[in-house]
Amino acid sequence: MKLTNTNREETMRQLLETSYDVIVIGGGLTGASILFDLQMRGLKTLLIEKNDYASGASESFDLLVYDKNTYQTLPKQKKQELYQLNQNLGRAFQFLPAIELIAAEIPVTSEITKKLRPLFKKRAIDKPVASVKLSLTQKQQFEAVGTLIHTTVPVIDTARVTIDLIKASVALNADAINYVMVTDVNRLGDDLCSVFVEDQVTGEINVIHTKKVVNATGLDSPELHNRIQKKPLTLTPRKKYQWLVPKSELTINFPVIIKQGLYSYTVTLIPRDQGVLVSTVRPSGAILSTKAVLLEVKAEIERVLPEITLDINHVFTFKTTSEVDTDAEKTPFNFYRSSHNVLTVTGSSISNYRQYAEKIGDEVTKQFKSESAILYEQSNTKTRIVSADVLKEWTKPSKDEAKVLQLMNRYQIDQLHFERLSRDVYRLLDDYPIPRHLFIELLYTIEFEGVYKASDFIQRRLRLGVFDYSIQGPIILQIIRFMEYRLAWTKEERSYYEREVNQFMTERRLLGF
Repeated sequence: MKLTNTNREETMRQLLETSYDVIVIGGGLTGASILFDLQMRGLKTLLIEKNDYASGASESFDLLVYDKNTYQTLPKQKKQELYQLNQNLGRAFQFLPAIELIAAEIPVTSEITKKLRPLFKKRAIDKPVASVKLSLTQKQQFEAVGTLIHTTVPVIDTARVTIDLIKASVALNADAINYVMVTDVNRLGDDLCSVFVEDQVTGEINVIHTKKVVNATGLDSPELHNRIQKKPLTLTPRKKYQWLVPKSELTINFPVIIKQGLYSYTVTLIPRDQGVLVSTVRPSGAILSTKAVLLEVKAEIERVLPEITLDINHVFTFKTTSEVDTDAEKTPFNFYRSSHNVLTVTGSSISNYRQYAEKIGDEVTKQFKSESAILYEQSNTKTRIVSADVLKEWTKPSKDEAKVLQLMNRYQIDQLHFERLSRDVYRLLDDYPIPRHLFIELLYTIEFEGVYKASDFIQRRLRLGVFDYSIQGPIILQIIRFMEYRLAWTKEERSYYEREVNQFMTERRLLGF
């Protein structure tokens, strides 16, 4: 089944006519990796997501910063896992050389910054960490300061990995649909259960039958478990906050990790093309507004970097998300059976997502084996990794060629496919004046990645994407016009989605209509 929303009625009809072995509820990284694992084993699998795919992470990057350890102190096995991710996820995963700052006493002055800057030139950011080393003289110089540690920050685009896993699963004959909410799960017998779903676009209610259900709705969504098992469940992830500070407000040439300062939580500053990505985490029990956390982080940055004064009115705020606490690394593979047919998974940290999916897949197939005496293939995740095609770099690519290469690499589009999209966009440009590469990205996302709402596409674009498009009202208006035409929105849908975009832009202090 094609991963698209251009004809939802036909898509839903196909789902209702299909008999599934497993339905995975939740379109985040956990659900997508489990979908891929189960489909590779020969099980007919469906993934259901009530919002957009990877909506919890669609605006942000995951910064794999370990609270108690630097990257260099991680176990050898953990380092190998991260390097394997780096090799197989292409641009969706990077190692960034960084400075870790134990900031309890000494602020970073301009004198220290001048000493560090030559080590972390702009070109060095995209190179492997092995290519950036400190000489003996430099090490002695930094040791004299006493507060700086040369380290590495693994950075991963979780949303990109999630969507690529779903696309790969669909290519293997799995099914996936978004904007559909599971309202209930009823057991019909030992080997069958009914999953009640409500289409968030059409409002229709349907029932899909399956043998097993995997609840991968996330650590912050225990409601489904409570309905099934009839007893409370306490899950305590931590909350991740991220902001994008424009270059006019904050300019650094290398990543900085601030620890043990007056602000008791780790703060990371990662330079990106459009500015500096500022991140921190808080325990889920802490009831603080995003603005309150931002003010605390602002105060810590200004204390550590006294030459900087941040204006929060110019800061872009990403959506607050929940993530697995790194303290859970000791028991990273938790799951439990909510009922005979339902397996609830708690999720795992990003560095363990493949192994976690393998463990869930082993548990599901073990149940099938014991119940039906059917032996499914056991997982071997090392041979099943979604990887981007290696693209040949041109000797001296032009600016436009570089953008094309970035777009093809990000979405794994081959040359012929890209040319077809370009021809389609060329025919549409007169009616919908949208920047060409953005238009290609929009058309591809609608046809092959299942986006239906304009706000969801904009969220993906604002996730520090490939190209630095200015967010302007006329362009957003043309995006809405094209999606209305392509997806045959009703007048009510057009009005609702336009208001949704306006609210989204206003909340993040961006230029609206």
